Amino acid sequence: MEEMRDTVPRPVPAKAGAPSIFVSTGELSGEMHAAHLIEALQRLRAELGLPLARVGANGSARLKAAGATLLHDVATWSELGIVHNLLKAQHFHNVITRTARFILRTRPEMVVLVDNRVLNLNLAKMLRLGGYSGRIVYYVAPVRWESLYDPNELERSLKNSRFLDQKKHCDLSILIYPVSLSTYEELKIPYAYIGHPLCELARPKLSDSEFSALTGIELAPGGISGRGALEQRPVIVGALPGSRVREVEWIAPSMFRALKLIQDGWDEDRSEGGIPESSAPLPPLHVVTPVAHPELKSGVLRAARQAGLERLTLIDPEHTYDLMSRASVMLVKSGTGLHECALMGVPAAMCYRVPAYLAWILRHVQKFSMPFYSFPNLLAGRAIVPELIQEDCNPLRIAETLGSLLFEDSEREAMLSAFDELRLSICKPEPLRTGAKLLQELLPG
Repeated sequence: MEEMRDTVPRPVPAKAGAPSIFVSTGELSGEMHAAHLIEALQRLRAELGLPLARVGANGSARLKAAGATLLHDVATWSELGIVHNLLKAQHFHNVITRTARFILRTRPEMVVLVDNRVLNLNLAKMLRLGGYSGRIVYYVAPVRWESLYDPNELERSLKNSRFLDQKKHCDLSILIYPVSLSTYEELKIPYAYIGHPLCELARPKLSDSEFSALTGIELAPGGISGRGALEQRPVIVGALPGSRVREVEWIAPSMFRALKLIQDGWDEDRSEGGIPESSAPLPPLHVVTPVAHPELKSGVLRAARQAGLERLTLIDPEHTYDLMSRASVMLVKSGTGLHECALMGVPAAMCYRVPAYLAWILRHVQKFSMPFYSFPNLLAGRAIVPELIQEDCNPLRIAETLGSLLFEDSEREAMLSAFDELRLSICKPEPLRTGAKLLQELLPG
């Protein structure tokens, strides 16, 4: 349990007329969205000749790099499952209380809540009860994914607290998915659907030579990435085992054991001259993993070491898109990473598991069941990305799935064509600038 301190960070003095904003995130995925939004807002204010906003946050390295002063570092907060969250309930209560106390003391003109429904709606409620009268904006506002496949979900959503609490406490909700829009309209919740920010962010930054210098992987023209066939070019498999400590603990071992199997089989085939059906020898195979936070690096390295995966290259997460643009295939836990793969046009498989006792609770106590679990499949309403869940998230099954995506051109092409369609449904022009304008319209002056 975290011991609460009496002191809190003091805001940095700002220029006259500079508004103050507090950003509340609860884990690294939401923090990434928050950082990009704040950067877009500051660019907009600079264009308008306005002083940059003063920003405080519950965030981590990305928000800090965007100029925010951190009240809490969220990197190791987030938990998965009801049991682990209950065990940390006091910790999160302390976080909410301390954050509310800081906001009520410093009185920023705006609070921006980002994702993390339970934490942020409780914070909004506490702020309004404490007399906070500034603007509260919910970015990456909550939705009900069930509305995509259950025709009865709208009736239930109209009574759901995630929507009713927004209507009561928030001035504006900003959605990045075309999900639950009917609920927002029926309840007359002020909202805007701006499209997914990753549509404009998922772009590589490095040239091939710069990527080679970063990773030590020598690239050659052509290759398997995208729609191409297997050619004389290093084959890169990207692995994203999670942005939470427990995710890495639960998922990385199976991922890395599968990748060790693939590496061993690949090396054997290379030594024997390549694929029987092809006259061309196999190119080298490399495994690359972006580490979402320094706190996670030890868990990733431990899982790789235990799996015997010696040839693993770690890169900073700021180069994730440089990896995806050159990867032959990605192995990803559920979440933002799969959206990024769809937007970057790289074949991917999803791998996700939790401990057996937690899976039992989800299945038999919470009765948790959905036809799909990955964003691309839910949004498309059909299977696009292979979902290796729980028992299927094992080394042999993972290796088999990745092998198909590496060597079966028809499977790759079908997935990439579906990704093309998906981009049309979730991408709108300049989503971050649109979001920044919405914030600016609510700020004073």
